[in-house]
Amino acid sequence: MTHLRTIDEQRDLVDSFTRPAMTMFPLSRLREGFSPDAAAWGQIAELGWLGISLPEDCGGIALGPIEEALAAQTLGRQLLAPGFLATVIAARLASLVGQQELARDFASGTRRAALGLSHAREGANGVDLRDGDLVLMVGAGNIALYPSIGMSEQDEVHWSLPLQEVTLGDPLAVSSDPGLLTFAQLLASATLSGIATQSCELGVEYAKVREQFGQPIGAFQAVKHHCANMAINAYGAREIVVHAAMALEDQEEQAGTLSAAALNFSLRAARTNAGLSIQIHGGIGFSAECDAHNFLKRAHLIEAAFGGIGAIRQRLCHPDD
Repeated sequence: MTHLRTIDEQRDLVDSFTRPAMTMFPLSRLREGFSPDAAAWGQIAELGWLGISLPEDCGGIALGPIEEALAAQTLGRQLLAPGFLATVIAARLASLVGQQELARDFASGTRRAALGLSHAREGANGVDLRDGDLVLMVGAGNIALYPSIGMSEQDEVHWSLPLQEVTLGDPLAVSSDPGLLTFAQLLASATLSGIATQSCELGVEYAKVREQFGQPIGAFQAVKHHCANMAINAYGAREIVVHAAMALEDQEEQAGTLSAAALNFSLRAARTNAGLSIQIHGGIGFSAECDAHNFLKRAHLIEAAFGGIGAIRQRLCHPDD
């Protein structure tokens, strides 16, 4: 059984190398157009964010799931490109199947993976896909990495990011290892908990400055309740993610169940908090001038990449299937 413990040292360590995220990736950059993080991919790799828990022989820094989850929470708050989530999982997949060179390429930033989404025509879409990117697909029973051998010429814009229909080649790496899915779910849930936290803070800060009837809207009971509910959701998401990370680090049997529970809870917290933050912002919350809507879109994107809420809850009920 996982023993809960303080992780102050891990928090301080992770904060020391993720602190630049707030200045490097301000939320305002998302108003400048699509793929604003592409030019900084080399810096992302230099800071070690792509190989936090990878073994050193794969180019990583060999920390544990707790540090990986704490970093994903921070970077989720800044809405780092979805390729970050895909690349970190892809690096772990490559390492697991013995492709150390490919794992090193991911960790060094010389190769990149894009999130893939299945669609009804038995094809796939790549999210924010660029030439040379591999496509990571999270399936019902495995995680696979594919080369893209053909992309549609016209982009569809969805969830505020470009999507392209892709033709996938033969898989470069495939694994049905439950531990890999546990890791992927943990990383996604940590990212979502960061979204829930930042959405809460955006809503609370706006409630302090927006005035109606001569006083801040945060003085009204209904808005207070929204802010309190957001704080509870964000706290719960952060804590269940840490609990799941501890279980994975301790190699506990329930690690898979806890990671599925963390993903289920964090997704709900992220969607709810992002929606309430938009509501607190009022009409401007739906506009390009406001950052609040980007959090809701990213939460829905991560949900889709993991098969939708039905598949996520199926994994929670049957983690060994």
